[in-house]
Amino acid sequence: GKLELRGPEDGAQLIGEEVVFVCDLADTDSHTGTVSQPYTITWTFTPHNMDAVSTIMTATHQGQQQFMTLTPDPVKYRDTGGPHLRVYDLLLSDAGLYRCQSNLTGETASAQLYVVGYPVCHNNKPDVYYNENISLDCTVQYGGSRHPTVRWRFGELVMNSTTESQDNATVLHERLILEASESIRGRIYHCQVYYPGFRTVECLALPAIQVYSHAKVVALHVFPVTRDNQFRRGSALLIKCIGTGYPVPTYSWNFTPAGSDVTQKLTTLGNTVNIKDFSEEHVGVYECVVTNEIVVKLGDKARPGAETKVETFRDTRSTNITITDELSAEPEVNRLENAAYVVRSEQRGPGPTVADTRMKFSPYAIGAVTSAGLAVLLIVIIVLMSMRMRKRENRMREKIARAHDENLDDQEVELLDESTQPNTEYLPTEYSRLKMSWEIPRKDVRLLEQIGQGAFVEVWKGRMRRSPGSTEVMRVIIKKLQGEASDKERHFFSAELEVMKMLPAHANVIRLVGSYTANEPWLMMMELANEGTLQQFLQRHRPGHQTVLIGRGDKPSVSMSKRQSLTSQKLLALAAQVASGLDHLEKFKLIYYRLRSCKILVAKGGICKLSGFGFPNEMADRNQYETNSLPVRWAAPESLHNGVFNTKTDTWSYGIVVWEILHFGTTPYPTMGPHEVTESVHTGFRMPKPQHCSSELYELLLRCWHTIPEERPSYQEILEVLSHLVINAEVHIDFSSLPDHLLSLDTGDTHAAF
Repeated sequence: GKLELRGPEDGAQLIGEEVVFVCDLADTDSHTGTVSQPYTITWTFTPHNMDAVSTIMTATHQGQQQFMTLTPDPVKYRDTGGPHLRVYDLLLSDAGLYRCQSNLTGETASAQLYVVGYPVCHNNKPDVYYNENISLDCTVQYGGSRHPTVRWRFGELVMNSTTESQDNATVLHERLILEASESIRGRIYHCQVYYPGFRTVECLALPAIQVYSHAKVVALHVFPVTRDNQFRRGSALLIKCIGTGYPVPTYSWNFTPAGSDVTQKLTTLGNTVNIKDFSEEHVGVYECVVTNEIVVKLGDKARPGAETKVETFRDTRSTNITITDELSAEPEVNRLENAAYVVRSEQRGPGPTVADTRMKFSPYAIGAVTSAGLAVLLIVIIVLMSMRMRKRENRMREKIARAHDENLDDQEVELLDESTQPNTEYLPTEYSRLKMSWEIPRKDVRLLEQIGQGAFVEVWKGRMRRSPGSTEVMRVIIKKLQGEASDKERHFFSAELEVMKMLPAHANVIRLVGSYTANEPWLMMMELANEGTLQQFLQRHRPGHQTVLIGRGDKPSVSMSKRQSLTSQKLLALAAQVASGLDHLEKFKLIYYRLRSCKILVAKGGICKLSGFGFPNEMADRNQYETNSLPVRWAAPESLHNGVFNTKTDTWSYGIVVWEILHFGTTPYPTMGPHEVTESVHTGFRMPKPQHCSSELYELLLRCWHTIPEERPSYQEILEVLSHLVINAEVHIDFSSLPDHLLSLDTGDTHAAF
């Protein structure tokens, strides 16, 4: 029959990986294509930019698809059970032309191999001034007759950059030059390297770009919101100032009493003023002052070693607080603990969000109050008495809390006692000075109690000073990098820290307080979430936990019914908070790391806080690194089978989290083992509709669990659906139809928060 040599195709691979070249002799007239007579396939290699040709393997066909292979370097070159060539542990010197030849036909077939290394990104000047040039460099090694394509990107935006080839065409430099402006503050650019048909590899230019900007007050709020900032005697109120700028500005407060021209400087530190028992002495104008210092270059800014000076920038905003005895001074918003559960739609976007919103009084309610007469007056009296009792209870709690804070334990005293601290090098007197804006001196941080542990981090409760030299201490959560962490794990820790630095604040995303990376061990300080994880929060508020028996000795127990704090509306609002946080992450091209209820934190008042996120390539790399611990019950099919992690896989996991919310922290797929879950989901199984869940809500879950990722809803769509469902929340989550197991005290499995 007619013989035909079918040879290899061009390919590209990473340094250290392996590649397979396919070559075979076929009988085109045979039904099976098998050649019956003996033949030999010879492989040769010609390195790039060299003329020397070397034989690297011969494969002799001995019939019955049996081959005998010979190679001068069996460690480098091996067969694959046939005439095909496998090249191991690739180096740049392995790039070149690979040719196979048949002794029967004399034909040859060849393919080019391109070898490329992982790119290295550099951001040598992360802190810049307005209008200065920023230079980001990406360097990659390669071998072969063609260089790879290298480009800088920010999200989906491809940037204009310049390419330079150096070192005998084996190193490629890609440079991106930007002009510093407000729009690029906090950005992290990534460099992509690829050959056509070859998977893309990339690196991040860390740390994030920071552009120095003047301190500015962007908002000044008074809570609770009342008409014309009028408050009754004895009220508790909070004045909150929000400032921007880089370095992060410091806050101070001035107070001018009513009827006086003398301005007093308040001793309050931070961006809030708390007034516990409002009276005439608190009436007046409160002024928030934000300040930062920027080192400004003199003369030619581009000239190295140019003279500099420190300039101070200051901005202010004030508000007038008055006193009244009228009922109109009652707060127009819900208390904080209830406001966290209100779902509303904002005018600035199509989707709803979760926020502490104003209570809106219906015109029908006003009419009813007017026409009710004496009955309404009686109700008002009862309500006022209830509010006074609650206020008295809150004062007692605050008094107890103050007593606790005033009696510092030994560890707090040690933290504040400078004589107990080791000698340290000179440190700036303000955390906000220039590059130290996030870096906290180690002597100002204290680890107190370990509460969790991950693959390479320990999670601690701790305390730190509110500001340098201050005697005020704040409670924080501290992530501590373990001393035996590998370079890969250090990279994961550093990448997470840099992402948190650049991410703008959001009510449903955990806030970074500071970091310590000057020496080992590295620390990451975050705001404290008092309620623990969402799973723990849900389990504590199960309906079965609402009855408490109190007894002593042989005396009969007394049954006390606690108020059920999680209503149908609040469960939907918890789901909306998680979606709102994920929507915020998506805007910055970030995804979550293994989203599930035990990875979501809950702060005071039931505020959900997302923690543990990053760019998709980093999260995919981390998931592959920790592949043995992948939580299969929350993972999308493409994550389980193809190692894909993106926004759409997060949407799948979000649907599982909503199922957990509906079941008060119960483990998903409760009757299945992990292997059974993997197989069932792959074949199309989905958890059935809960008996206390409406068809509309279950339809949302099924959309999140759609087999085709592109068909899964966006977070804005999810928020729109939830804002519609919350109007009749009791219809969509029917507490009277709760299954029996949700009325028990069994809390199920628990998981680490990090």
